[in-house]
Amino acid sequence: MAQPADVFISYSREDKDKVLDLATRLRAAGVTVWIDQGGIDGATLWGEEIVNALEQSKVLLLAITASAARSHNVAKEVVLVSERKGQILPVHLEPTTIPAGLKYPLAGIQHIEYYNGDVEENFRTVLRSLERAGVKIGQAQVAKATGAGDEQGSRAPAPAAHGADAGIEPGALAVLPFDNISPDQETDYFSDGLTEELIARLSLISEIELVSRWASMQYKGRAQDVRGIGSELGARYIVGGSVRRFQDSVRITVQLVDVAKNRQIWGNTYKGKLDDIFDIQEQVAQQIVEALKLKLTFSEKVSLTKRQTVNAQAYDLYLRGQDYLYRLTKRSVEYAIQLFEKAIELDPRYAAAYAGCSCAYGQMFQWFSREERYRDKAHELSFKALMYDSNLPEAYTAMALSYFIWRRLDEAAASGRKAIELDPDDFIAYWTLGRIHLTNGELEQAVELFKRVIELRPSFYVAYSDLKQSYEGLGRMDEAATEGRHLLDLLPNYLLQNPDDSRARMFYAVTLAELGRKEEAMREGSMALELSPGDTVMLYNGTCLYSRLGETRRAIETLRQAIAGGYENFGWMKHDSDLDPIRGDPEFVELMAGR
Repeated sequence: MAQPADVFISYSREDKDKVLDLATRLRAAGVTVWIDQGGIDGATLWGEEIVNALEQSKVLLLAITASAARSHNVAKEVVLVSERKGQILPVHLEPTTIPAGLKYPLAGIQHIEYYNGDVEENFRTVLRSLERAGVKIGQAQVAKATGAGDEQGSRAPAPAAHGADAGIEPGALAVLPFDNISPDQETDYFSDGLTEELIARLSLISEIELVSRWASMQYKGRAQDVRGIGSELGARYIVGGSVRRFQDSVRITVQLVDVAKNRQIWGNTYKGKLDDIFDIQEQVAQQIVEALKLKLTFSEKVSLTKRQTVNAQAYDLYLRGQDYLYRLTKRSVEYAIQLFEKAIELDPRYAAAYAGCSCAYGQMFQWFSREERYRDKAHELSFKALMYDSNLPEAYTAMALSYFIWRRLDEAAASGRKAIELDPDDFIAYWTLGRIHLTNGELEQAVELFKRVIELRPSFYVAYSDLKQSYEGLGRMDEAATEGRHLLDLLPNYLLQNPDDSRARMFYAVTLAELGRKEEAMREGSMALELSPGDTVMLYNGTCLYSRLGETRRAIETLRQAIAGGYENFGWMKHDSDLDPIRGDPEFVELMAGR
């Protein structure tokens, strides 16, 4: 009887030669392998020996080919491991479409295209993936596979300043935005993305009390007075650093500081190519955990090394897309869609890129154009994001927005709450929930949610408008006026940087109207409508402006155009305080009849 081993290889008899070659290479690297050399499909019984080997292995390496995809026994092995929440490493030996029966158990798992590109590099990727899953690899092979000692590789961790403590005192940890010291300042999206990725990884560790990423990100570009920042954030430990990127080369410096003792606990510098960025991210997170002397559970160790993609170019495109998405101009959202779609083209299993693209299509429908194709794409892509990673917060955020624009408010709320459960700092999920409550007339709940959005993302001007509207609906006019002043402070500078943002310009016009600055409001409103001719959402916003200015006939006519063009958010209209001045007009009553 064959002995159980760390890696169980599941394959089809028709691929025996290719699979045995891979198994031989793994054994030469010091990996213990269990494989039915008769060929699983040729086995007369899917018996006790195979089940025992599966249950005692650390990883099921699934050798994917067209014939393996058709194999019932291969499917049974995958399902058995999936049901006991074991680890699966899908390795494609040839281009293969995953059949429906395997899509669910393989959803959210990173695949390796062994057949595509440099075989040696692909084999090293297999080894690294196995090692992250707890499989022991021969040390010489690990060094060879990861490039240890290579001039382009990362250095070993620097010793702690003044010697490491025998024990680390408890306290909150804050990760400050990495300084972008690249020659091209347009790469800010990259340094910001690395900061957020590190925060996301560390947030998975139960022993770490982590300061909100939005609280930390407010220190971007500010002088790094560590003690002062630590005091403001209530953080005992602070992680900071810098990123220098030039073309395909990356240099990252990171330090961990004990604020109370005013000394560095750990620091390191990492050099490499863009393709090395995932290894660097893992090493930084792991070495911070080691410096803090934390004990990780097995699931936390696995989560710490999880990768959404192994394609560095796709990752770079995703970070660019995120940077553009919530600028919320029509042009920036269109550009975000292009970037996300290119990332998906490079990695068709990239769940986060699907989620980002879904949100971008949802924003296009919600703010700029009521074309049904945008709403359809938002829904389709949110489901694909969940198919590839059922625990991705961004996927539930995308689904919440998708359901919201389909007016399926109960499903939208459930998805939003799930996103917040997975990521308590997801400001877009809070914002979507707030808009659901506002649509339903549940204004007290909406107020609390919009306040949370502003707490997390102070620069997100839309939330101030929503909060102001909620206060007005509750008759809390002094608080509404305060939010109007906040908008008046934010929008002029924003419009200087984004002069073609018609939505923001209309928000500004409405704010001016509330202050009685009618001529300025009319001028800004006209400019906004000229920037987006025929846009039904902008026509509705124009209705709100004219209503507040007392231009009743103009307001009614603009609303009529919006509805004729396809604007149908009547639940929102019923509770929109901007329309209060025209609610008693007979033509308005007629337009809303039966809605």
